[in-house]
Amino acid sequence: MLEPLFRSLISPIGRYSISGRGQGGVVRPDPTQLQLVAGDTHFPNGAPVALAGSNTNGQGRNGHKVGPSKVKNLVIVDAHAMVTPGSGVESNIPANTMTWQRAAEKLSSGNTPVRALYAGGNTKVSNPGELIFTDPVPGMEWDADTVNYTGFYRTVPLVTDTMSSVTNNSIGSAGFRTSGGSQLLRSGGGTLNNSGTTGGPACPPAMVLGIPYVPMACVIMIVDSIGTYKDDTNTSTTQGFMARAMRDVAGHCFPWHKQGIDANKIQNQMVAAAPVQKLLWPYVTDIFIQLGTNDIAASADLATMKARFLDLADYAYNTVGPYGCYLRIHASSIIPRGTLTGAQNTVRNDYNAWLAAGADGRLTKYHDIIAAAGDYNTYPADTIHPGPTQHAAMAAVVAANMVAYVDPYAEARLAA
Repeated sequence: MLEPLFRSLISPIGRYSISGRGQGGVVRPDPTQLQLVAGDTHFPNGAPVALAGSNTNGQGRNGHKVGPSKVKNLVIVDAHAMVTPGSGVESNIPANTMTWQRAAEKLSSGNTPVRALYAGGNTKVSNPGELIFTDPVPGMEWDADTVNYTGFYRTVPLVTDTMSSVTNNSIGSAGFRTSGGSQLLRSGGGTLNNSGTTGGPACPPAMVLGIPYVPMACVIMIVDSIGTYKDDTNTSTTQGFMARAMRDVAGHCFPWHKQGIDANKIQNQMVAAAPVQKLLWPYVTDIFIQLGTNDIAASADLATMKARFLDLADYAYNTVGPYGCYLRIHASSIIPRGTLTGAQNTVRNDYNAWLAAGADGRLTKYHDIIAAAGDYNTYPADTIHPGPTQHAAMAAVVAANMVAYVDPYAEARLAA
């Protein structure tokens, strides 16, 4: 009788506390829907890179930390669109097609990569504005709390055509352009041989989906330069306070995906302005909005700030995630910024107060990081972007707050 309740404590398939399976004696059903299951996944946010020269293909490999449950039915998702550096505007770029091949690698067992098929075929052509999904990777399961890899092999029609990229460094991130043969299914897996190749671009998938053996929360983070990583280090253990936080929530990865880049605004992420990114929202349990400072710096007033936030929040509030619950909504405070005018700072304070009060009933959790952000006069490069010390402090606040949401049912509204 007690085995289902305590299964997550005693079984290697999941390492949740009791709350991962049952709340107040209620046993949750086993997951059945695809969801985000690992970290270091990104919506493309780097400048597209031309194949160039005598190169015939681009290939690479990226690592992902799995959350606290073993996962099956792995599906790799790629996005043929990007958030534009320097603005955050969603664009259906590259304008050319790309032909993809994907594989998954279970590093903990030293497995040779296993090819991911597309409707039974080896390749898939992506067009501007599309998401593409592999079939479930045959026989591949990733264990809880382990690091595993996805690999890619891409071609484009012309040597002058471009390939999408990501500015953020993943675990063991690697990418190059070459005229050499495919290493996608190299025997024994492991590090790629980049001898004689042209650098970049690395391109971690937009998402790695799967079905956990026990319920597991996951989050999309909508970010600007601070959340992307600016003036923090760009490594597989850092990469801004948002990634730092989700890498270690009570000792586990809280599976995460980033949507954003420098100069991003809430305005640029509103539903009508960023429709491709919204296609990924049903695969998570939580949305975390870190944006807002650039809207205020561009003279958005309080009413405008509220309206822009509610555009995003209302969409999340009415989106059903993988457990039949509406998405939970998080937001962090807009930290002080030395370049704001007095009037803009008043908007910032009033907006933060509105978020703290629940954002007209939309917000699940307000994350107050102002004290952790410290004095902007101590920042390393300007009075806008915190440095590594402040990023670590802000991450500690967010990580502690997220512990309550490791259970995907906590504070969630069940859809009718």
